[in-house]
Amino acid sequence: MIRNTSFRETGTSYDVSSYFPTSHFFARLISPPEVAEATLKQPLDVREKTNGHWVLSGDVAEPMFGLLKSAQRKNVGTRITGFASSGGFSYCVLTHQVERSQHRFLLSLSDPAVRMLMESISTVGKLTFLLTGEHGDNSLLLECPWKSGAFLPVLAMAPPADFEAQRAAMKELPDVQDLMGRPLQVPTILQQYAVKEVSVSMLLPSIITNLFEGALAKAVGR
Repeated sequence: MIRNTSFRETGTSYDVSSYFPTSHFFARLISPPEVAEATLKQPLDVREKTNGHWVLSGDVAEPMFGLLKSAQRKNVGTRITGFASSGGFSYCVLTHQVERSQHRFLLSLSDPAVRMLMESISTVGKLTFLLTGEHGDNSLLLECPWKSGAFLPVLAMAPPADFEAQRAAMKELPDVQDLMGRPLQVPTILQQYAVKEVSVSMLLPSIITNLFEGALAKAVGR
Protein backbone atom coordinates (compact mmCIF):
# COMPACT_ATOMS: atom_id res chain seq x y z
CA MET A 1 0.00 0.00 0.00
CA ILE A 2 1.47 3.36 -1.02
CA ARG A 3 0.28 6.71 0.20
CA ASN A 4 1.70 10.20 0.40
CA THR A 5 3.04 11.33 3.74
CA SER A 6 2.90 15.03 4.48
CA PHE A 7 4.75 17.07 7.02
CA ARG A 8 5.41 20.74 7.58
CA GLU A 9 8.90 22.22 7.60
CA THR A 10 8.97 25.41 9.64
CA GLY A 11 11.38 28.20 8.78
CA THR A 12 11.93 31.59 10.35
CA SER A 13 9.33 33.33 8.22
CA TYR A 14 7.39 30.72 6.22
CA ASP A 15 5.96 27.20 6.26
CA VAL A 16 6.32 24.72 3.41
CA SER A 17 4.25 21.54 3.08
CA SER A 18 6.21 18.68 1.53
CA TYR A 19 4.84 15.39 0.22
CA PHE A 20 6.84 12.20 -0.19
CA PRO A 21 5.74 8.69 -1.18
CA THR A 22 5.53 6.26 1.72
CA SER A 23 4.85 2.53 1.33
CA HIS A 24 3.32 0.58 4.21
CA PHE A 25 3.55 -3.20 4.52
CA PHE A 26 3.32 -5.95 7.14
CA ALA A 27 6.46 -7.71 8.31
CA ARG A 28 6.83 -11.36 9.27
CA LEU A 29 9.06 -12.85 11.95
CA ILE A 30 10.20 -16.41 11.23
CA SER A 31 11.72 -18.52 14.00
CA PRO A 32 14.80 -20.74 13.43
CA PRO A 33 12.75 -23.99 13.26
CA GLU A 34 10.37 -22.37 10.76
CA VAL A 35 13.33 -21.12 8.72
CA ALA A 36 14.84 -24.62 8.62
CA GLU A 37 11.56 -26.09 7.39
CA ALA A 38 11.00 -23.33 4.80
CA THR A 39 14.50 -23.69 3.29
CA LEU A 40 14.58 -27.49 2.98
CA LYS A 41 14.33 -27.29 -0.81
CA GLN A 42 16.44 -24.15 -1.19
CA PRO A 43 20.02 -24.14 -2.54
CA LEU A 44 22.78 -25.11 -0.11
CA ASP A 45 24.15 -21.56 0.14
CA VAL A 46 20.72 -20.27 1.26
CA ARG A 47 20.39 -23.01 3.89
CA GLU A 48 23.90 -22.29 5.18
CA LYS A 49 23.24 -18.54 5.41
CA THR A 50 20.03 -19.01 7.38
CA ASN A 51 20.80 -22.08 9.49
CA GLY A 52 19.88 -21.32 13.10
CA HIS A 53 18.78 -17.79 12.20
CA TRP A 54 15.70 -15.79 12.92
CA VAL A 55 14.46 -14.12 9.73
CA LEU A 56 12.71 -10.77 9.74
CA SER A 57 10.91 -10.41 6.44
CA GLY A 58 9.51 -7.21 4.94
CA ASP A 59 8.56 -5.60 1.65
CA VAL A 60 10.26 -2.67 -0.03
CA ALA A 61 8.96 -0.19 -2.59
CA GLU A 62 10.28 -1.08 -6.04
CA PRO A 63 12.49 2.03 -6.53
CA MET A 64 14.41 1.24 -3.34
CA PHE A 65 14.54 -2.47 -4.11
CA GLY A 66 16.19 -1.68 -7.43
CA LEU A 67 18.81 0.39 -5.63
CA LEU A 68 19.39 -2.38 -3.08
CA LYS A 69 20.00 -4.97 -5.79
CA SER A 70 22.68 -2.85 -7.44
CA ALA A 71 24.28 -1.38 -4.31
CA GLN A 72 27.40 -2.75 -2.68
CA ARG A 73 26.68 -3.79 0.89
CA LYS A 74 29.09 -1.16 2.25
CA ASN A 75 26.83 1.50 0.72
CA VAL A 76 23.75 0.31 2.64
CA GLY A 77 23.40 2.23 5.90
CA THR A 78 21.80 0.67 8.99
CA ARG A 79 20.52 1.97 12.31
CA ILE A 80 18.74 0.72 15.45
CA THR A 81 16.31 3.23 16.94
CA GLY A 82 14.30 2.94 20.14
CA PHE A 83 11.54 5.34 21.14
CA ALA A 84 8.54 5.66 23.43
CA SER A 85 5.13 6.84 22.25
CA SER A 86 3.05 9.49 23.97
CA GLY A 87 0.93 6.59 25.26
CA GLY A 88 3.90 5.22 27.16
CA PHE A 89 4.65 2.19 24.97
CA SER A 90 8.09 1.48 23.52
CA TYR A 91 9.15 0.49 20.01
CA CYS A 92 12.21 -0.55 18.07
CA VAL A 93 12.90 0.48 14.48
CA LEU A 94 15.51 -1.33 12.36
CA THR A 95 16.43 0.80 9.36
CA HIS A 96 18.23 0.14 6.09
CA GLN A 97 19.07 3.06 3.82
CA VAL A 98 20.38 3.23 0.27
CA GLU A 99 20.85 6.68 -1.22
CA ARG A 100 17.65 8.68 -0.44
CA SER A 101 15.45 5.68 0.41
CA GLN A 102 14.89 4.01 3.78
CA HIS A 103 13.19 0.78 4.76
CA ARG A 104 12.08 0.61 8.40
CA PHE A 105 11.03 -2.46 10.37
CA LEU A 106 8.64 -1.34 13.11
CA LEU A 107 8.58 -3.65 16.16
CA SER A 108 6.56 -3.24 19.35
CA LEU A 109 8.46 -3.97 22.56
CA SER A 110 5.10 -4.86 24.13
CA ASP A 111 5.04 -7.96 21.90
CA PRO A 112 6.41 -11.11 23.61
CA ALA A 113 7.60 -12.42 20.22
CA VAL A 114 9.77 -9.34 19.70
CA ARG A 115 11.21 -9.64 23.19
CA MET A 116 11.96 -13.32 22.56
CA LEU A 117 13.75 -12.36 19.33
CA MET A 118 15.90 -9.72 21.02
CA GLU A 119 16.71 -11.90 24.01
CA SER A 120 17.74 -14.68 21.65
CA ILE A 121 20.01 -12.61 19.41
CA SER A 122 21.52 -10.95 22.46
CA THR A 123 22.89 -14.35 23.49
CA VAL A 124 23.25 -17.17 20.97
CA GLY A 125 20.69 -16.37 18.28
CA LYS A 126 21.34 -14.84 14.86
CA LEU A 127 19.23 -12.58 12.67
CA THR A 128 18.90 -12.28 8.91
CA PHE A 129 16.78 -9.77 7.01
CA LEU A 130 14.71 -10.82 4.00
CA LEU A 131 13.68 -7.83 1.89
CA THR A 132 11.30 -8.40 -1.02
CA GLY A 133 10.23 -6.05 -3.80
CA GLU A 134 6.61 -5.00 -3.33
CA HIS A 135 5.55 -6.98 -6.41
CA GLY A 136 7.05 -10.13 -4.87
CA ASP A 137 9.26 -11.01 -7.83
CA ASN A 138 12.66 -10.88 -6.12
CA SER A 139 14.13 -11.03 -2.62
CA LEU A 140 17.43 -10.21 -0.95
CA LEU A 141 18.99 -11.72 2.16
CA LEU A 142 20.93 -9.21 4.27
CA GLU A 143 23.09 -10.15 7.23
CA CYS A 144 22.42 -8.40 10.51
CA PRO A 145 25.25 -5.87 10.87
CA TRP A 146 24.96 -5.35 14.63
CA LYS A 147 26.72 -7.15 17.42
CA SER A 148 24.48 -9.12 19.77
CA GLY A 149 24.74 -6.59 22.59
CA ALA A 150 23.35 -3.79 20.41
CA PHE A 151 19.79 -4.88 21.18
CA LEU A 152 20.11 -4.89 24.97
CA PRO A 153 19.65 -1.11 25.49
CA VAL A 154 16.49 -1.18 23.37
CA LEU A 155 15.15 -4.23 25.19
CA ALA A 156 15.74 -2.47 28.50
CA MET A 157 13.48 0.42 27.46
CA ALA A 158 10.37 -1.49 28.50
CA PRO A 159 9.55 -4.38 30.86
CA PRO A 160 7.54 -7.36 29.62
CA ALA A 161 3.91 -6.36 29.10
CA ASP A 162 0.96 -8.25 30.53
CA PHE A 163 -2.11 -9.08 28.46
CA GLU A 164 -3.97 -5.86 29.24
CA ALA A 165 -0.93 -3.72 28.37
CA GLN A 166 -0.55 -5.57 25.07
CA ARG A 167 -4.20 -4.85 24.25
CA ALA A 168 -3.77 -1.18 25.12
CA ALA A 169 -0.64 -0.87 22.97
CA MET A 170 -2.48 -2.40 20.04
CA LYS A 171 -4.84 0.58 19.82
CA GLU A 172 -2.13 3.09 18.95
CA LEU A 173 -0.46 1.04 16.20
CA PRO A 174 -2.07 2.91 13.26
CA ASP A 175 -0.81 6.25 14.59
CA VAL A 176 2.66 4.89 15.29
CA GLN A 177 2.87 3.35 11.84
CA ASP A 178 1.83 6.64 10.27
CA LEU A 179 4.47 8.45 12.31
CA MET A 180 7.19 6.09 11.14
CA GLY A 181 6.26 6.80 7.54
CA ARG A 182 7.48 10.38 7.85
CA PRO A 183 10.87 10.81 6.14
CA LEU A 184 12.43 12.86 8.93
CA GLN A 185 11.35 10.50 11.72
CA VAL A 186 14.59 8.50 11.36
CA PRO A 187 17.51 10.82 10.50
CA THR A 188 19.50 10.03 7.41
CA ILE A 189 22.21 7.42 7.94
CA LEU A 190 24.16 8.51 4.86
CA GLN A 191 25.05 12.14 5.43
CA GLN A 192 25.34 12.94 1.71
CA TYR A 193 21.70 11.98 1.14
CA ALA A 194 18.48 13.42 2.55
CA VAL A 195 15.70 10.85 3.03
CA LYS A 196 12.96 11.25 0.43
CA GLU A 197 11.26 7.85 0.20
CA VAL A 198 10.27 5.49 3.02
CA SER A 199 8.98 1.91 3.22
CA VAL A 200 7.63 0.74 6.58
CA SER A 201 7.14 -2.95 7.39
CA MET A 202 5.24 -3.26 10.67
CA LEU A 203 5.29 -6.54 12.56
CA LEU A 204 1.78 -7.11 13.87
CA PRO A 205 1.99 -8.05 17.58
CA SER A 206 1.28 -11.70 18.29
CA ILE A 207 -1.72 -10.73 20.44
CA ILE A 208 -3.53 -9.67 17.26
CA THR A 209 -2.90 -13.06 15.65
CA ASN A 210 -3.94 -14.87 18.82
CA LEU A 211 -7.17 -12.87 19.17
CA PHE A 212 -8.01 -13.45 15.50
CA GLU A 213 -7.32 -17.18 15.73
CA GLY A 214 -9.43 -17.39 18.89
CA ALA A 215 -12.34 -15.58 17.25
CA LEU A 216 -12.03 -17.75 14.14
CA ALA A 217 -12.04 -20.94 16.22
CA LYS A 218 -15.23 -19.82 17.99
CA ALA A 219 -16.87 -18.97 14.67
CA VAL A 220 -15.95 -22.32 13.10
CA GLY A 221 -17.09 -24.18 16.21
CA ARG A 222 -20.61 -22.80 16.06
